[in-house]
Amino acid sequence: MWKKLSRLCAFLLTLTLMLAACAGAPADASRSSGAFSDGGPDLPAVPVYVPEPEPEPEPPEPQPVLTQQDVDDTLAQVMERYKAAGVTVATVELGRPSQAGAWGWAVKNQREMTPDTKIRIASISKVVVAMCALAMAEDGLLDLDAPLSEYWGAKAVNPYSKSQPTVQDLMTHTSSLKNLDPVRGLSKQRGLLNSKSSWRTMEPGNGGYWAYSNFGVSVLGTTLELAAQQTLDDYLQKRFLEPMDIRASFLGGRLNEDEVATLYTTGGVGRTAAAHAGQSVPTDIGGASLYFAGGYTTSAVDMAKLVAVLANDGVYQEQVYAQTEIFDVESGTQLVIEEPVPGEFRETRYLSEESVANMETPRFTVDLADYASFDQCLVLRRQEDVLGQEVLYYHTGSAYGVFSLMTYNPITKNGIVVITTGTPRNMNEHGMYALCYDLMEILYEKMEETPV
Repeated sequence: MWKKLSRLCAFLLTLTLMLAACAGAPADASRSSGAFSDGGPDLPAVPVYVPEPEPEPEPPEPQPVLTQQDVDDTLAQVMERYKAAGVTVATVELGRPSQAGAWGWAVKNQREMTPDTKIRIASISKVVVAMCALAMAEDGLLDLDAPLSEYWGAKAVNPYSKSQPTVQDLMTHTSSLKNLDPVRGLSKQRGLLNSKSSWRTMEPGNGGYWAYSNFGVSVLGTTLELAAQQTLDDYLQKRFLEPMDIRASFLGGRLNEDEVATLYTTGGVGRTAAAHAGQSVPTDIGGASLYFAGGYTTSAVDMAKLVAVLANDGVYQEQVYAQTEIFDVESGTQLVIEEPVPGEFRETRYLSEESVANMETPRFTVDLADYASFDQCLVLRRQEDVLGQEVLYYHTGSAYGVFSLMTYNPITKNGIVVITTGTPRNMNEHGMYALCYDLMEILYEKMEETPV
């Protein structure tokens, strides 16, 4: 009996030790030693499945938030505090034109103001001239750093300075030319540039001698014509306006009376729509020199397209539309309906990123007695912490009863154009027209709201 129990205990002890050894050894080691093998093939190791973490969802791309109601309500709110004949506004969001609106009359008691009404936009014209200058430089037609004498002849020099003014100096109002009255015609302009009495005793490009000059910009525009050997308006049409579906011009005579606004002052009429559309259309170089500093005639909507190019680093994003054919039972005709494709845009580059950066680069700071200082760029001006924006590039315009303002923020790529007629001249501490400023302040704030 004891022998049977001893044998049983020995067997159990041996079995226990073998099981323990088997459990402590790696699976492949046990197979290689033949332990508990029946002589068959080794079984493959079973892979362990470890689920991959799901990727974080990408945040949705920001979308424009302004609605037509936002613009209409803002116009109604602001115009409770101001008087004007007409106001038009257009906005840019995320580098693309978004909403537009209008208030009042294009022609009093005859034609209402619309966002597409063409208005002589005054000194904002200078921004368009500057865009043409940068484009010509890209096209190899113009050297921004060449002295003016390269285009006007050897006598067109400042006899009082060591260096000579360049195209860029004209765009910063530091050409050293006196602020003479602009003249029409190539020969008259050349005569002034050749005269010692037309020059100031200063070194060109010196911001300490900054002097805002309409004459300088009229010379700039004709310089571009000499460089390109064509009229500036023809170049503008082909390079920017026609491809962007913009109807505008430096020459009022290229537009129709029924699409142009009468310019009202607080005391009457600054210029009728008929007079503006009836202007001659010069075809010779230098013939349109009077129009470059302030004669560009456009709508708020079309000016916003050019602002969008600057705000978007030189690229214009055009909405893509889908066409749908439907059959109109009542008329018995086939109709084609165009609807925008959400989120689909056709991109076209009109200026290089380097050209826009050059245009936006501050050259010096201008300190004014009555208004906030600003950085002078190539025609554009720059201020920080204005209109609730970290930084804004802008330009103002005023003539014949028009007060206008264009602004954009290169960080958010938002911008606004406001054009007014028949309102009092009321400039705030930022050097911007109060009606335009108040409209923009509300709209910029609405642009930054998160849609519900």
